[in-house]
Order: sequence, then structure tokens, then C-alpha cells
Amino acid sequence: MRKSAQLCPIHSSMVRRKITSISLLVAAALLIPTAASSQQILDMNSFGVVWRVIGSWRIAGNGDAVSEGSAVQPGALLRPIGEAKSHSVTILLPDGQRILYECFASRDCDRGFRVPSLYRKPSPMATDLLARVNAVLVRKDSDITSNQSDSAVARDEAASLVDADGKVEVAGLAAALSDGSYSYAVRTLSRGSQQQSRRNFEKHGRSVSLVVGSEGLFEISIYDRLNTPRIDMLLAAVRPPHGTGIVKSFDDVAALLKDWNEDYQGWPAHEFRRAYLRSVMLGIQPTATPVAAALARQSSGAGNVSCEPRFEPAPGIFKSDTEVKLLCGTPEALIHFTVDGSQPLEGATLYRSPIVVKGTALMIKAFASVPGKKDSPVVTGIFRIGE
Repeated sequence: MRKSAQLCPIHSSMVRRKITSISLLVAAALLIPTAASSQQILDMNSFGVVWRVIGSWRIAGNGDAVSEGSAVQPGALLRPIGEAKSHSVTILLPDGQRILYECFASRDCDRGFRVPSLYRKPSPMATDLLARVNAVLVRKDSDITSNQSDSAVARDEAASLVDADGKVEVAGLAAALSDGSYSYAVRTLSRGSQQQSRRNFEKHGRSVSLVVGSEGLFEISIYDRLNTPRIDMLLAAVRPPHGTGIVKSFDDVAALLKDWNEDYQGWPAHEFRRAYLRSVMLGIQPTATPVAAALARQSSGAGNVSCEPRFEPAPGIFKSDTEVKLLCGTPEALIHFTVDGSQPLEGATLYRSPIVVKGTALMIKAFASVPGKKDSPVVTGIFRIGE
């Protein structure tokens, strides 16, 4: 890659094999938005989810504040509410984009941020996953978004077939435990919260056999011989034949999240897997029209606001190295940009020549500034090579 201040790969392992075959869930009725030929209709039907939120934010055209779990359309304009004080918000989109917007000063916050358009068509499984996460989070009856990164207890999720004796075989983190004696407690989420007495098991080999009794969604805590908690597991126990499809679908979701995390570090894989299992096993279905906010039109430079920079070519996937131009129709506009995922501030690099995307991928964030006008919102574009 040619060295330049304009070149900064957002992750060295961006080029990855994408999941091309996703099995559909057969145990519950799916509500998957219909794929559309135009980018505008595609974006309207494939919505993202608001994740971590600091401060108060709203979507332009909708007076309601967004919160963790809110659905948001690609192309929506987000603005902070109230005094600028370490505002930040993370948007997760069904094409794998994880976008962090943050501002720390009034001038930076006043610009607002345009949620990027999808740079590729999401798979039906990806669209359904985001819809199910939204459906679970808006119920606000679980701790899915709670920050457990400081917990000493490892978390895991699994979907396994339960046999006639009420036993399941689980792998994952349980299989990584050292051979020896352990105990576990099971709490069912499918029929109310009921703590069951502990059982003991011996761990030998590459899987662990646990007794859950029946089909359902269970929280399982595994303890070592010193009674130290080792694993907190959310387990979907299902019976064949329909359960086979659930297990396969969950494995596909886990693989999809792993793939996204290799491209855009920071995807909340545990939380998304848990939300997915809750939706499937507890019957929490996506709604037909999860996005109610009206899209604010992109500013063209009319009035007292600078035009929003536009990308030429549009963000997407390209077969070979590509030069990206940043354009703005407002006379005397200066375009500030970054290529490392950070927010472009007043002192960010000024655009003077095309930005080269070479070998991997770039995330370009930019805004336009014109004397006598308000700065434009920050826009974001993802450009990838050779997927």
C-alpha cells in the first residue's frame, strides 16, 4: 500500500470469506423484510440498532430520544440533545458496519452525524438478527446491554438437542474446562425463574453432559470444586426434528458475528447471541414496521448549512484499487476527513486530492465547512476491496 496520510486500513484482517449460505429458522415464524432493487428501499427495510449511548440523542425528524436498542434507518441524521458533554453513540448495521459517533465540544456536536447507507446487501439472516435484537431490547426486561466486561465469570451461549432423558451435550467454553469435578445450577427462563438444586458432573473429553429436564431456555452456572463460578451460559435446549433447524440457525448467527468482528472489532457477540436465543425461544417476534423515524434529507448547501460531502464513487465493494473523491456543491467549502474511524474535528486533514483505497478497506468520515455557514453533518463511507 502506498504510504500516505490519507491511507489507514481500519483493520488488517478486513478481507474475509463471507457467509454465503445461511439456513433459515424453522421453529418460529420469521419476519424478514423483502429485498429490494433500489438502495433507498433496501435501506428502508434493513435497519440498524442503536447500541451503547452516552448522553441524549435524537433522530432528526423525530422528537423522541433514542436509547439502547432503538431501531434506526441507514441515512438517518442523529443529533445530540442538550449541552455537549462526552456524547457518544454506537450504531450497528446489518451489513456488518459498526459505527461509533462521539463528540466532546459544542461545535463538534452541533454538526450531527449521518448514519451511513449500507455498502452491501445484507443476508436474510443478518436482517432477521438485527430485527430480533431490536425486538428483545425494546422490551427492556433483560440485562443484555449491561456491561459485563469486568466480570471474572466467562459467558457463553449454546443451542443443543435434548434427549429423552432431559440431557444435553454442550461444547464451547465448557469443553475448554480442565478435566475434573464440577457442579452446575439451572434456572429456566421459559416457565418463570425457578432455581433448581445443583447437580454434579465429571468433565472428560470435548463436551459436557448436563441435565436440564426438558426443552426450553435456561441460564446455567457452572462451578469448580472450590465453588468458584466459572461459566455463565445461556442454553437453548430443543428436541428434533424442529430443534435441528434452531441449532443450525444459531450456529450460523454465531459464525456471522465472528465474521463481522474480524472486520469491525467491537461487535457485542455475546449480547447478540443472547438476544437471538431469547427471541427464538421465548417467542419475541420482530415487528412489521420497526422503524418509525422519518429520514432527514441530506443537506445540499442551501440556507445556512454547508452541503454534506458525497463520495464518488459511492461506498461499496470494488474489485481493485479505487480512488475516492469527496465532493461538495457549496462554493469555497473545505472538507475535513479521517480514515481511521475517528471523528473528523476542526483540525482534521483537509481534502485536497482523491483518497486511494488499496488492498483492504477504508472507513472515511468527513464534513464540509464554509465561512458564514454551519458545518455539515459528518458522513461516513465504507470502501472495501476484493470481497
